[in-house]
Amino acid sequence: MTAHQHVLVASPEVRFEVMARPFDLVIVGLGPGGLTAARIAANELGLRVAAVERNRVGGTNVWSGSIPSKALLGAASRSHRHPETGIDVWQQVADARHAVHVGLADRATVESWGVEVVTGNAKVIGPRIVEVTTEDGTTTLEGRFVLIATGSRPTIPSIPGLAEVSFLTNETLFDLPVPPSDVVIIGGGPIGVEAAQALARIGSKVTLFEMGPRLVPSEEPEFSDRLLTILRRDGVDVRLGEPISAVSSGNGRITVESTAGEASAQDLLIAAGRSSAVNELGLDRLGIVATSAGINVDARSRTVVTSIYAIGDAAAGRPRLTSTAVADATLAVRDMFLPGRAQASTLSPWCVFTEPELARVGFTAAQARERFRNRAIKVHRLELSEVHRAVVEGETDGLIEIVTVHGRIVGAHVLAPHASDIINELALAVRFAVGIDELAQIPHVYPTIGSGIGRLASDQSVRRLRRFRGLAKLGRLTG
Repeated sequence: MTAHQHVLVASPEVRFEVMARPFDLVIVGLGPGGLTAARIAANELGLRVAAVERNRVGGTNVWSGSIPSKALLGAASRSHRHPETGIDVWQQVADARHAVHVGLADRATVESWGVEVVTGNAKVIGPRIVEVTTEDGTTTLEGRFVLIATGSRPTIPSIPGLAEVSFLTNETLFDLPVPPSDVVIIGGGPIGVEAAQALARIGSKVTLFEMGPRLVPSEEPEFSDRLLTILRRDGVDVRLGEPISAVSSGNGRITVESTAGEASAQDLLIAAGRSSAVNELGLDRLGIVATSAGINVDARSRTVVTSIYAIGDAAAGRPRLTSTAVADATLAVRDMFLPGRAQASTLSPWCVFTEPELARVGFTAAQARERFRNRAIKVHRLELSEVHRAVVEGETDGLIEIVTVHGRIVGAHVLAPHASDIINELALAVRFAVGIDELAQIPHVYPTIGSGIGRLASDQSVRRLRRFRGLAKLGRLTG
């Protein structure tokens, strides 16, 4: 029921109209963040909730982001290891999208929570009012609070000729009926390197351009270098430090020209990052600045109009991660409707889902030195070749690194199988400033890749015991 609908009340003596009560919460966008907010507010707290989605429920996460990309990576890995099985990789991607959508991120599920779902394009026309243009006209939704959870869209770089050619992004790649036979990828961040490795492993000829000097430039240089070696070993033609000068098409091929040469392919995939999808909401009329970087919010995820919140990719300065959007949504709903005040976490572990995976949390060594001015900073490292599980499985291309300040863990990197799972333990250690000696006191399940963390921490504790070597030898004299 919308805020501007009327209820007709009748009795034998009188007929009159009562204005329907507004919603408690109006959500714009039903990606991971919006879905989480809708479930908590409507299903758990019993609030009146409306949600607007202009495309497909589930957002980028289900249809073109985490779910299909990880399905592709998993199927590509299985196909790479066991080519004789004849795995239909593209079908497995489609099956994964369908499985997550049905029953988890579909309209029927959201409506079963008691949420009124409206399909259309939203504009925020007041501190508590959202106007939705639908196929049937215009619907007005009024709520005590408005939550912007519109996510992000692919960033399209300014390259001469790019607007005149047909190109793919991660939002259209998985809609192809078959994988590309050969492809040029522009962008060496997480999206680019994941797609490059997976496509190469299922037989596509892949050329990857990164205009900077390193892949995934936010990572420690050594980890980026190791990932580069792995991709090239998988057959990806990686070209670093080559700015793109032009893009053109002809004879069914797309040609990318760089300062060092050119490459052509059947398809072009743009993987140059993502930009917040907030520019079309009309927020400027309320004094809310909305740019490709997102909407400025405070620690409680509120905009300058305190009845309007923004979370996940829609908020400026937040990591563009599904986990961040879900956490932000939970805290925003709590802040709106429950006593006390919640603050969005500034700590978000993240992972590049290549094989092996590359995960990180907290400070890099360089960031720690800059932040803490080299005071008692130590970098503890363990090669994966020293982890028994990795040796047994033949997965020794990796490294675990923990950064400490005065013995307290402030950052960590893991290049290893299952790094996305392993990093969560280290994120907890960073969040609560756990000492590396304290980490050493926790026995880790053996044999696992994660036992490498216990080995690394234990080795550090053992090294500190060396100062007591003289004391330990006194027993020879005292019997």
